[in-house]
Amino acid sequence: MNEPEAVDDLIADLPEWATTEEIADTMRVKPQTVLKWNKEYGLKTVAVGTRVRRYRKKDFREFLLRSAEATD
Repeated sequence: MNEPEAVDDLIADLPEWATTEEIADTMRVKPQTVLKWNKEYGLKTVAVGTRVRRYRKKDFREFLLRSAEATD
């Protein structure tokens, strides 16, 4: 399991509702990777229309905390 304090430090500058690009920048991955996390690994998102997605900061935090468990 990832340490909650480390995760909190990592996402400290994210807004409460982040874009795909903001999540990708934070994690230093491509936006396509974030979309894959949504589709294949259950990262929660809220869709506004067909092109706009937002990720709630608390949901992203939970995803990061759980993601280490999947690789253990």
